Amino acid sequence: MLHTIGHSVHNIEAFLSLLKLHKMDTIIDVRTNPFSKVTPQFNRNALLPFLKQNNIMYSHFPEEFGARRLDKSLLDEEGRVDFEKIRQTENFKDGIKKVKSGLEKGRVIALLCAEADPFDCHRFAMISYQFVKDGIEVHHILKDGACLTNQALEAMLLKKYAKKLPQGTLFEPEPTDREKLDYAYRLRNRDIAYTASEAN
Repeated sequence: MLHTIGHSVHNIEAFLSLLKLHKMDTIIDVRTNPFSKVTPQFNRNALLPFLKQNNIMYSHFPEEFGARRLDKSLLDEEGRVDFEKIRQTENFKDGIKKVKSGLEKGRVIALLCAEADPFDCHRFAMISYQFVKDGIEVHHILKDGACLTNQALEAMLLKKYAKKLPQGTLFEPEPTDREKLDYAYRLRNRDIAYTASEAN
């Protein structure tokens, strides 16, 4: 099983208590830039030694799993980061392999990003999507310490975009449940993706 977590505005001890509650021993930081003026306790240069002191391994995967990209080949026609294009890159595929290898070795891994709510984060819409598709169970640790399964988030996804999902017609067959879910993921991608204009 794989977990995800958002550091939100927790103080560092509260964050550590969440990791201990779920017995995490490895953090993989999926932020493109692991720095924040608002929460400097989660800057990499502060977080890494803190986690090390508490026997938690830290790795940063910006090229593999970061969601802020300027490479035009990874953007859609409107300049938004396209999660599907990132999932097709060798870096992303390599990241998936590395995490799977860690899980197979018995590591208890959480993917770390900033957003408190996984529904609003690429750790769900871009990264967890692939792990679940590959047969790995993913649980998302919430701000209060509770967990949501990826399936629960997918149900929320289908509900949110219910009126926008493709439907069968007289001339077209009814889309499968998988096709509707993938379409909903693409809609979520459009709603939360980083755009190149934000870099200016």
